Amino acid sequence: MKPKNILYFIVIIFALFGVLMLFFPDDGLKITDNFTLKFTNWNTFLSKKEEKDISSILENNIANEDTVEFVQTNFDTAYVDNVPIVYQPISISVDSTLQQIEFPEGKDTILNSVFQSFVETQATGRKIHVLHYGDSQIEVDRMTSYFRMKLQATFGGMGCGFHPGLQTYNFTNPMVVNYSENWRRYNVFPKKDTLVTHKRYGIYTNFSMFKAVNDTTKTEQTAWIEFTPSQGAYSSAKNFNQLKLFYGYNKSEVNVEVFSNGALIFQDNLPARDGLQIKTWDFAEYPANVKLVFKGTSSPEIYGYSFEGNSGICVDNLPVRGSGGTFFGSMDLSLTGQMYNYMNVKLIILQFGGNSIHGDSAAIKGYVNGFGKQIRYLQNIAPNARIIVIGPADMSEKDGDNYITIPRLPYLVNLIRNEAFKNNCAFWDMYSAMGGFNSMPSWVFHEPSLAEKDFIHFTPNGANIVAQIFYKALVVEYNKFVEKKSL
Repeated sequence: MKPKNILYFIVIIFALFGVLMLFFPDDGLKITDNFTLKFTNWNTFLSKKEEKDISSILENNIANEDTVEFVQTNFDTAYVDNVPIVYQPISISVDSTLQQIEFPEGKDTILNSVFQSFVETQATGRKIHVLHYGDSQIEVDRMTSYFRMKLQATFGGMGCGFHPGLQTYNFTNPMVVNYSENWRRYNVFPKKDTLVTHKRYGIYTNFSMFKAVNDTTKTEQTAWIEFTPSQGAYSSAKNFNQLKLFYGYNKSEVNVEVFSNGALIFQDNLPARDGLQIKTWDFAEYPANVKLVFKGTSSPEIYGYSFEGNSGICVDNLPVRGSGGTFFGSMDLSLTGQMYNYMNVKLIILQFGGNSIHGDSAAIKGYVNGFGKQIRYLQNIAPNARIIVIGPADMSEKDGDNYITIPRLPYLVNLIRNEAFKNNCAFWDMYSAMGGFNSMPSWVFHEPSLAEKDFIHFTPNGANIVAQIFYKALVVEYNKFVEKKSL
């Protein structure tokens, strides 16, 4: 074919497309009740794709590792167990774009017991845990890592906290994990293994064993698991000098060896016992890695490991991909409560909702009611802890050539807020914090990108910025608590 004929052909094709775009309806051409044909028309093609202006949010919340600065005060010194406690506000830059934590009407002091435990921990050398539950938005230690770093820098503490016996997905932050092939993991979510006849899953919805749960043979097996702090983790998460093993229900004695940097440091026996058991090992130096070798004719249920300091705050990242946070009632709450009590849990963060957006309004309302029931479960087994509910981020779906907020998302956020208030929980609106309606595309197309191309998940940089906004909002409430102490 001659070049000019190719050119004529291309021009004719584009002309036909132009005519089609001129007359094609904006809402598409309905073919059947279940199928509508859509095609870009001139209105869509020529329209400017508007992105939410989030520049002020980003300018005022650039995630960093600035040293925490306490403001010097002349407050009277208080005492707890004869230990002097000094309440000092934290210097922090706050502006009108900050999305603050919300409270039920007349109950803006809900978090005061949490702040009191922060101050006492710093002064007395006690240790507390903050649990951060969420869906895939917090996988790979996203958000938690920054929040943990700031809390530990402020009030003391080290280590990445709780780690499951075996991860559901092979994340490498904050720990790189290698293990022998004979380990088996049993999850309660998304589907419970039919071989498991109990509900003992610990605090992380799963447990692991090096012999199958239905293996009754008396043959001895050896299994190992090795943890190495990720190079991408914050320094406070990499360093730890205490390792705790949470386990239970082993039918016969199990030998365990603990290696640090390749050298055998501890050799212990886990006796045959029912119920929750905790084994603690203290290290004279920060380990570059830790390897545990188990040997026995039966395997205990391993609920997880915790990498900690001797004092301060531990912040535990507990993601459950695909979940709406409605799994707590499917677990042995007595066992979960025992772990919470031992860990001295003072704050539980529940960050869910995004996986329950694709349904009609009745289904969403049903989900939120069920979520409220989960909150009450936690309040019953952890009465000394307070709960902050974090609503879902903005999420987009494609509409023609544009990405728009999923229509029912604002409705879901409001329902979750109201359910949090009904159950005397604090609420932080992540959707509004990042800019609200149609803000996600601005995070995705930012340079560098702050959210993934799925228009749902944050990149590590974006997660750090959102975490910084949340941390600032928490500090605002902490400073109010300190101010009242001066009156």
